[in-house]
Amino acid sequence: MNTTRSTPATVAAAVVTVVVVLAFTVGKAFVSIPGVWAAESHQISQIRLNPLQTFTYARVWWGPWLNLFGNIALFIPVGFVAYRGSIVRALAAGTLFSLGIETAQYLGGWGYSDTDDVICNAAGALLGAVWARVSSQSNTALWVIAAVGVVLLTVYAALGLSA
Repeated sequence: MNTTRSTPATVAAAVVTVVVVLAFTVGKAFVSIPGVWAAESHQISQIRLNPLQTFTYARVWWGPWLNLFGNIALFIPVGFVAYRGSIVRALAAGTLFSLGIETAQYLGGWGYSDTDDVICNAAGALLGAVWARVSSQSNTALWVIAAVGVVLLTVYAALGLSA
């Protein structure tokens, strides 16, 4: 994969990825999606340091699984876009982005600051960086990331605004 990617596809994928990640993390405190989450539940400043604690206190059986796999999936594009020839640097970028989000959530009262989130986000960034390294169609993948992100944001807005 080309490691000097300053193409329109890279910029589009990066911008859309950041917006999607912020919408699905700090945005949950402001937007309710019926049957998935209520904004009021995320208007809290709480730190959860125990890994997999969400499995212990789950209100619905699928909640912890959505959190686990959702956090991984959410950061795969972060790792892909951040990859510049070094998986370690892309992993570090994804982890730092995640730590920044968790800090903002705590300080702003916009959600739970959870070690699971950081671990799963880092795993997603790692998977994305590995995908970028082995990808022979990186430009196409970047446009797909941007397009899927726009679709997710559209659905997010439609469901959230209808609540």
